[in-house]
Amino acid sequence: GRMTGTLLISAGLAALVIALLASFALSVSRLRLELPADSPGEWLAAKGKPAGSPPRERPVIVCAGDSITHGAVSADWVAMLRERVPDADILNAGVNSELAWNLYQRLDGIVALDPDFVSILIGSNDANATLGFRAELEYLTLQKLPERPSPQFYREMLTLIVRRLKADTKARIALCSVPPIGEDPNHRAWLRTEEYASIVKETARAEGVEYLPFREKLCAYLAQAPRGRSIPFEDFARAGKRALWSLRMLGKSLDEIAAANGFHLLVDGIHLNSHAAVMLAELVERFIRDGRRAARAGEPEARA
Repeated sequence: GRMTGTLLISAGLAALVIALLASFALSVSRLRLELPADSPGEWLAAKGKPAGSPPRERPVIVCAGDSITHGAVSADWVAMLRERVPDADILNAGVNSELAWNLYQRLDGIVALDPDFVSILIGSNDANATLGFRAELEYLTLQKLPERPSPQFYREMLTLIVRRLKADTKARIALCSVPPIGEDPNHRAWLRTEEYASIVKETARAEGVEYLPFREKLCAYLAQAPRGRSIPFEDFARAGKRALWSLRMLGKSLDEIAAANGFHLLVDGIHLNSHAAVMLAELVERFIRDGRRAARAGEPEARA
């Protein structure tokens, strides 16, 4: 009888573990595919094209990017921005795992809104895709890229994104510099993202759009912070999966996960904790407030 009871308990526990793992796997796969609830597509489907055109009294603002903007595995800086700018409609056009090429493919939904402001933070996956053969192969396959990821391909796509928005909308446009991957200034991942951030700055200058020095703010903070012992770069991908488990299944906060991984500003070496997210929300808020002030004064956006 005791043996049977033990077997039943073991079977029950095994079934529970399997159910938990299946639930987690389902939530992860759904997370990869799901768009934010406040995405441009959802807005257009629910409300149709916004009335009027820029500059609106209640501006339409689109925050475009990847998982850092999507905010499911990264602190939700778009939600923070919404709290800071309550008299605007702020839409989240962040999609997990995307590169600049992918963002360029889905600009129609953003253009259809004729937004007042567009912020763009894209490039972490472009940089990450060049940091090893396996990463490159995964991005090429999953994102159906037409060519191998490279700094040149990134520059070309970022330029095309900006030019399409300039040509087909009246939006004031801001490019945010790419944050570091990891917090070690001597690591090749940090140096590669530095190269991509410089492309953002050069593109903003060449195209006459706003440049938001997000990376510079993060780096200045890290330069003053005590050097800790964070997890190595080779563990970042696994750390991302662990972070999701801790967040979804164990109820940990992103800041707790970041601290456990030894980071000051990043959760898993790539995504933002709440401190970094606040810095980004502040920069975009200032861009919007300055733009609204200029629009009220009747100043056109300076464009090359």
